[in-house]
Parts: sequence; C-alpha cells; structure tokens
Amino acid sequence: MTDQAAHRPEAIIPPDAAPLRTLTLAMAVMCYLAVLAAGGLVLINRSVEAWTGDLSREITVQIREIQGRNMEDDLAKAAAILKATPGVLNVTVLDEKAAIDLLEPWIGGIDGLEDLPVPRLIAIEIDPGNPPDFAALETALRNEVPGVSLDTHKRWQAELTRMARVLTTLAYAILALIGLCTIAIVVFATRAALEANREVVEVLHLVGARDSFIARQVWGRFLRTGLTAGVIGLVLGILTFFLAAGAAPESFAAITQEFLSFSGGHLTQNYLSLAAVPLVVTLICLITSRVTLLRILKSLR
Repeated sequence: MTDQAAHRPEAIIPPDAAPLRTLTLAMAVMCYLAVLAAGGLVLINRSVEAWTGDLSREITVQIREIQGRNMEDDLAKAAAILKATPGVLNVTVLDEKAAIDLLEPWIGGIDGLEDLPVPRLIAIEIDPGNPPDFAALETALRNEVPGVSLDTHKRWQAELTRMARVLTTLAYAILALIGLCTIAIVVFATRAALEANREVVEVLHLVGARDSFIARQVWGRFLRTGLTAGVIGLVLGILTFFLAAGAAPESFAAITQEFLSFSGGHLTQNYLSLAAVPLVVTLICLITSRVTLLRILKSLR
C-alpha cells in the first residue's frame, strides 16, 4: 500500500498544499510580468523600426521668410530644384496653415500666430535605395534660395535608435530579474512543501525509496503548477495588451493592434514570443525544483 501511495504525487504533496497554492500565485504574477516585458520589448523594436523607416524615406526643406523676397517664388524655385534631383520621388509644398498646425502641439493655440513669419516647409519623399546627394542638394538650394535649410532627420533617427537600445537593455534586465525571482520562489516553495510533508518522505526512505524516485513523484506536481501559472500569466498578459491598445496614443496603438492581430506576416513570431514566456518559466520551475528536491532529500537521509 505504501508503494502504491508512493506512485501518486499527491500522496507526497497534496494538490491543495499551501506552498503549492502560494507558488501558483507567485509564478502566475512572475509570468504575467515576463509576458509584459517580452511583449513590450517586441513593441519597442517594432515601433522604432516603423518610425525610423518613415524618417529614412522623408526629408524636409525649411525656408525662412526674408525681407524683400517673395516666399511663393522661393518655394517654387526650391520645388523645381527638388523635382529635378535624382532620388526624389515626390515633392509636397505645405501651405502656411499646415506649417502653423505643426507648431501648435509645441506652443499651443496662440492667437495671431498666422501673423508671425513662420517658416514654410516642403516635404520630400526620397528613394531609400537610391537617396539623393544631400550635401550637393543643400548647396544647390542655398545658391538659389536664401534662408533655406535641409533636414534629413538623421539626428532623430539616431535618438530613436539610442532610446530603443536603452529600453531593450532595460527589458532584458527586467526579464533576468524575473527569472532570478522565479528561481528563489521555487526554491522556497520546494523547501516548504517537503518540510510540511517530512513524515511521508521519511517513511518512503525507510521502505527503500531512492531520492530520484521521490523527486520524480514531486516533480510532476511542480510541472502542473508551472504550466497552470504560465497559462494564467500568458492569458492575463495578452488581455492587458488588448486593453492597452485601446488606450495608447494613435501611432503606438496601431502598432499594438498589428502586433496582436490575427493577420499579417508577423503573427507566428508575435505570439510565439509571448508563448515562449510560460514555457521558459515552467522549465525554470522544473529544473530548479528538481535540483532543490535532490539536495534536500540528500540532507534528510
């Protein structure tokens, strides 16, 4: 009868044992945080890739108003030079209202802003595979139009890339910290579970059960605990991203919705990156619990 009981994991650690309930809750929280960190990492890289891609396809020409010159003539001259430049796909001259609208998010809706000498802008779409010679283009523009400047957005691309590297490093650090916390929690729960069922373990030792045999019986309980907590954390994490997609700024929300959408080329990669989290957490739970079990059982002999 003792041998039959030993073949049932619940005979050693009951399914409603307090350490297992605590472990399930703690692991679910750790998995939830890991899903958020992993999903956030993918979203950060996807967002920066989209934003820098847009910047690499566009440049901007700014023309300041100079007394004695006709702004419309200067805009026409600049547009003609741009359209004749190899590598330029499209040229759009923004009217004065569009330029003022671009300033409003920075300075607010100030009355009389239209009376100020607001610089006029020309948006240029370029061929990323065959971009124009920016230095030569800027020289040609300055020779014909005083007060002109060319912005290639290189500085903004560099800032976005640097920000992405910092946030990526932070996300990896958070994942590493979650992994360490998970290991500590599993070790604590394993010790507490065996200590609470010390008498059963001692009886099994008396009837000749090996440590590896006892560890296998308990190991199955930790496997189910890890998988249950992992699924709970994964589901809660995905639900959080769905809720965040509706509350995020428009550009970021679009990327979040694309990330969670059931269509598109990145579907498998997106969900595999999230599904890998509970699998890794479960693997950590199994390895840590087995190593801890064998060490504790050896000390109990």
